Amino acid sequence: TIWRLREMKQQHLKILRYNTGTDKKAFVQFKDFFDAAIFNATIVAYSGASVADLISMHSRRYIIDPQTHIFQQELSAYTTENKKTHIPAIKKSVTKYLEKMPAALADKILKLHQKPEPELIAQNLDALVECVYAFQTEFVNTFIVQKEYDKYLKFANMGPRPKLVIAPYFMIKSEDSYSEKQMWLHYNRVCLEKTIALNEQQKEEEIAAQLVLEKDILSEEFIEMVASTYDLAGYEYIFIWLDDFNAFEAKVMYNELFSKLLKALNNIGKKPIMAYGGYESIILCNTNSPARLYGVAQSVGYGEYRAITPVGGGMPVNKYYFLPTHCRMRFDDVARILSEHGYFSASKSEKEHALDYYRDICNCGICHEIIRDDINGFSTYNDSIPYTVKTRNGILTKNRPTTDATLIAAIHFLNCKVFEWNYIENEDLSTVLDNLKSCYAQYQPKLAGHINKWCEIYGK
Repeated sequence: TIWRLREMKQQHLKILRYNTGTDKKAFVQFKDFFDAAIFNATIVAYSGASVADLISMHSRRYIIDPQTHIFQQELSAYTTENKKTHIPAIKKSVTKYLEKMPAALADKILKLHQKPEPELIAQNLDALVECVYAFQTEFVNTFIVQKEYDKYLKFANMGPRPKLVIAPYFMIKSEDSYSEKQMWLHYNRVCLEKTIALNEQQKEEEIAAQLVLEKDILSEEFIEMVASTYDLAGYEYIFIWLDDFNAFEAKVMYNELFSKLLKALNNIGKKPIMAYGGYESIILCNTNSPARLYGVAQSVGYGEYRAITPVGGGMPVNKYYFLPTHCRMRFDDVARILSEHGYFSASKSEKEHALDYYRDICNCGICHEIIRDDINGFSTYNDSIPYTVKTRNGILTKNRPTTDATLIAAIHFLNCKVFEWNYIENEDLSTVLDNLKSCYAQYQPKLAGHINKWCEIYGK
């Protein structure tokens, strides 16, 4: 009863996205705070046994992103170059997942090294829906059956189940013609309708849709097309993945249109969830939000925004989540802000500065653990080790975060998320927005005008 009351009160889903094994320590530590864990299908296909362990012991409600936009990607998006032969090869995780998909679509990629034509995709939508549904509802359990604890989970009726099953979906890109946008939206609707029908015959899981867009597509006309496409019964939640979209930094035009998109989905009775979102998305889960979100997925310390087409990562640097402005920043930028506000001045003792930090910046457990009574302990977030990089100009020596620094930064990040969610659930929207504007005016005044505009757009 207490859990049901909590669900009724919050009316949104807090989702933690798992990416790699290095996430596991922080992931497990915060397992009870989040409503579900979300995994990309290629990770599940490649690391099924370890994912099954994680789900069974720590989070029993999971979501698998079926990643069916993979059939639209150029092969370069999921190939890696063999270091010896220099010949590109499809990633093993992608291969393992495609082997679970309809043969006609998988063979086009795995054997012919070509992406399937839209006509071929259209001919295989029935098979795609069946394969994607089976993968999300059955694949993880095949590993659990092999484990000794399977019988105990069954006995206690605690076996893993999907929190949501996502219908196959296709991305819509700015380069698509008007007819191509219509076509992909039509395929999305057909897949959603077929998934809902299949689900009624099977296990009666809760179905969700997913809408994947590039920002430049957004227009009032397109929003009407989206509302028309997704206006059908049989599901409530729709994941939104807007290509590399940080609303706090995005142009005013994009924010105005995104606000209209959310309102349009709300008007047809759907509950959007941000597939990759930061604090700005958490704010929109507030019950007073005019453009309402009903959930946010975020990774362990990163991945709040993500490009649809994968891009290579840059050089690793120490990052720290600066809670007053709710953004991940380079450590040296945060240290500069703190220094400008006198946190390392000789006017106070190190202990007094530490107390000021806990009062005004962050009071989380990991900050107390590393700073203690000396503000200089804050530099632990910047611990790094040297590594070398071969370049055209010779070998360069750079620094990258230590494993411990990466872990404490991730734990700090998730502590901040716990604080943010609790704050949003217990404060009026106007108070939240006023606090946000005040913090930017104090700590990042150059961005304050943009944040004020963001608050104006989403506060009305």
